[in-house]
Formats: sequence, structure tokens, C-alpha cells
Amino acid sequence: MLTSLAGWSLRPGPLHRRLAEALRGAIDRGEIVPGTRLPAERALARMLAVSRGTVVAAYAALRREGIVESRQGSGTYVVRRGEADRRPAGPLPAGRIRRSLGVAALVAGADGAIDLTAATVPADGLLSDEVVAAALADPQVARGNGYAPLGITSLRRAIAAHLSSEGLATAEEQVLVTSGAQQAIGLVASLLCGRGDHVAIESPSFPGAIDVLAGLGARAVPIPVGQGGARVDVLREAALDLPLRLVYLIPTYQNPTGTVLPEDARREVARLAGDLDLPVIDDRTTAELVVEGTPPPPIGAFAPDAPVLTIGSMSKLFWGGLRIGWVRASEPLVARLAQLKVVADLSSSAVSQALAAVLLPRASKVRAMRRRQIAAASSLLARLLGEQLPDWSWTMPSGGLTLWAKLPRGDAEELAQVALRHGVVVLPGPTASPEYEHRDFVRLPLLREPEVLEEGIGRLAAAWRSYEPGAVPAPRTVLSVVV
Repeated sequence: MLTSLAGWSLRPGPLHRRLAEALRGAIDRGEIVPGTRLPAERALARMLAVSRGTVVAAYAALRREGIVESRQGSGTYVVRRGEADRRPAGPLPAGRIRRSLGVAALVAGADGAIDLTAATVPADGLLSDEVVAAALADPQVARGNGYAPLGITSLRRAIAAHLSSEGLATAEEQVLVTSGAQQAIGLVASLLCGRGDHVAIESPSFPGAIDVLAGLGARAVPIPVGQGGARVDVLREAALDLPLRLVYLIPTYQNPTGTVLPEDARREVARLAGDLDLPVIDDRTTAELVVEGTPPPPIGAFAPDAPVLTIGSMSKLFWGGLRIGWVRASEPLVARLAQLKVVADLSSSAVSQALAAVLLPRASKVRAMRRRQIAAASSLLARLLGEQLPDWSWTMPSGGLTLWAKLPRGDAEELAQVALRHGVVVLPGPTASPEYEHRDFVRLPLLREPEVLEEGIGRLAAAWRSYEPGAVPAPRTVLSVVV
């Protein structure tokens, strides 16, 4: 419910009218279906941190429009018949699609709000005139027709060389270029599993991967994440007890916890993949963002013949707008994935691929730059949290782009709603959970401009003081600050 209403308080007008509009929109989109019993007035008021009168007035407005009806002694139910009702009937995907509060709030027009949801890096001048000129001179850009279903030759070779340098021997024929890591995850999952199939995934994990599995109707098998990454003992038990079709892991600077799976655990995962012929995705989109130490090699390096699919991306190291990713797998599997890709995407952008082919060999230099940036921003973030939210707890990761912060009490989704009204958007734990758990966590970005971090954490601290159980509610006004 709260995910469907994300950003509601940033609309114009009285609070009850904003809430009514948000509920009406969620019903129109089919996110709240006819027949649904809405939360009791007091319960929804508590979840949204508003007065009961606000919810009473919102429900009354929807009743006047015939969208909901109240049944004596039973509650308030959705009755409106609209576009959502004319969609094909059937069960909702397992574990509803997570539209993050950040995206939803931006769609809803959260002008002036500071976004502390996206784990991204700026371009920082990497797309220079020299890089662009070199990319445009690529033969498949300068003289080709723009279509390369498997990826342009120069980029596939660059990816193969890059993975080989990390300890995972790779040939050009083992690489499929995709339009970002999200597409890579979707292609693999669509090829290897479907509705009702069991898929092991870390909890918490990358919300985009959770969305992919939910959209397919797969059954998520949560694997808890400890200080050393995914609990491989739990994964082993699940692999032996259930007919797992796929395993999805982020072993290096896990999103959102930032943990690193040790080498012995990676060997065990590779052994499971080989012994059980169990496909494993090793998502390495954050693996390049090293701040301290040296992480172990990719999982596939420990079992070259096992069905380990390695996914990577340009967006985390180089720039979020460079939507180029890849899958490294056996040649037969790459061929099958390519057949699936061309159904929805005949070819990833040739120009973007050429840019990636020029930039990827420069990864070591860019890693050094990101290391300095993340280290400085992480130090500032730690200081700000220590000063302004001293009762929160966290472990600073040795790499990656996210910090997994634990609340001492309360509910992260409720806090996120209050934070929106203080002009800051944060990602609550359940959004990163396949079973909708981790309600006492929020995900924060490690890399932001100093002034954005200072202002954003300041607003978040104000929201926490307003929300904190037992605190007196602060005036509910929407801040409008240009960042």
C-alpha cells in the first residue's frame, strides 16, 4: 500500500485531497484492485504519519465519487470499475513490483526534494571530445548499419579482455552485450525460469532483480546476508531441498549491504553450480567500486565449466546514463540469450557500445578516481550520521555505492513517508527485500556532493525527530529547495 502511495504528500492542496488523489491514481493503475479492503482509518493514519481526520476526509471524498464503499462493521472497500478491471484476470506476480519511493516520488513531481535513493556516479568529464571522436570512428558506427544483436566487435573484445584480467578467462564469443545490467538480469531469468519456479536470491537484494522475478511470477527463495555476504550454508540447503532453477547473487559489494563474499564461499557456490547443474548469476555491477582491499575473483573463475553467468555494467563505474551491460556465459547459452534479446531489442545502441569500448580499457584509472570520491563522501556521511542520527547503526563497506543503515525502532516505510514531507527521498528496507522484510533498515547512497549529503542528512534527521515513536509530530509542510 505505501509503495503505491509513494510521493502522495508532495502534491499540491490540502493533505486529505492529496491522499485521495494518490489512492484514486493507485486504483486507476490497477495497483489497488477492486474488492480490496483498504486499511482502517487509524492504521493508515499511523502508516502515513498523519491525523486520522486526514484519512477520514480522503475516504469520504472517494466514497462521494463512488470509488470506495464502507460496509458496516467490515471496513472500506474499492468498488470502482475502470481500466484495471479490463486487464486479463489472474494472480498478481509473486512479491509485487517494487516501484521505489525515489522513482515514484519523482514521477509524482517531487520538485525540490533531495534524492538519497539512487546508487549512481556522475559522468565527471569521462565523455570527452576525444572519447566521443574515437567512438564515432569505430568501423561498426562509421560504416555499419547500426545493428549488432550480440554487440559490436570492439566492445565484446574489450569486455572479454576486462573479465580475463579479473581472473575469469573469457573469449569474445562468450559475451552478449545488453542495454544495461537490468536487461541482462531479465534475459537470463526469462530464459531459465518462469511462473512458479524457485529462484534463490539474497535478502536484502537489488530491487531491480526482485522486480524481474516478480514480473515472471517466480517464487523467491530468500538467502539471508550476513557480515560475509550471502549465507552459503542456507543456499546449499535450499539447493538440496528445492528444485531451484536459478540463483542470483551480488557477491562483491553487495547491493544494498556492501558485503563481500569470501573466496572459500565463492568456491562453494561454484561447486554447487557444477555439481547440481544449477545456473548462478554473479552480478558484478558494483565489483569495480573498490575503496579498500582487493575482492576475490568472480565466482566463475573457480569452476570454468559450471553454469555461472557473469553480469556487468558500465553504469556504476563510469556513468548511470551509459546504459550498456553484458552477460558472460557459455557460447551455446549466449546464443540462446541473443535469440531472446532480439525479440524485444534488436540491438543495443551502437554509439553507446562504441563509447563503452573506448572507456572500458581505462577502467583502472577510473577506479582510482571513484575510490577517492567514495572514500571522501563515505567519511562525510559517517560523520553526519554520527552527529545527527547517533542512535542509528551501520557498517561502512569497503566498496560499492550503498550504506545499509538500521533504525533503532520504528518502521522504515513510515519514516520514508515523513521524510518526503521534509524534502528528502530515502529507500526503505522492504523495497530491497524479496519477502518484504527489513522494515528497520534504509538504504543510503555513499556518493553524493558534500552539500547534498549535508542538506539531505539534515532533512532526514529532522524527519526522524518528527517520526520517532513518542515524538511530537512536526508541522507537515513540503519543503521546496532547488538542489
